[in-house]
Amino acid sequence: MSTHTPPRSLVRTLQMTVAGSSDVRDIIVRIGLPERDPVSGGDFRVLVEIEGLDEPYSRHFHGVDELQAFLAGCWIVPQILPALAPPGARLTWLGEDDLGFGTPSATP
Repeated sequence: MSTHTPPRSLVRTLQMTVAGSSDVRDIIVRIGLPERDPVSGGDFRVLVEIEGLDEPYSRHFHGVDELQAFLAGCWIVPQILPALAPPGARLTWLGEDDLGFGTPSATP
């Protein structure tokens, strides 16, 4: 019998360096598992949390089903990180500029 408790969120640790500094700071990104939105008639939502910057970030993102809500959370992270990070900061994951959250498909 397994005593494994499923995760309530998926976590990715990024690294941030600021221009002119050799210090590396860990930035923790958590994307919660989809849940029903408690608003009457609501669809689904995920909680996106970002720690390690000057101010913590926490906000729900929504979708009509669990997958759309989760993908919205994944898509928004690389969109908002540059606005939350200090000017001149470089964010990487596993040493690469691609933060590994996927990219939205192109619209023809």
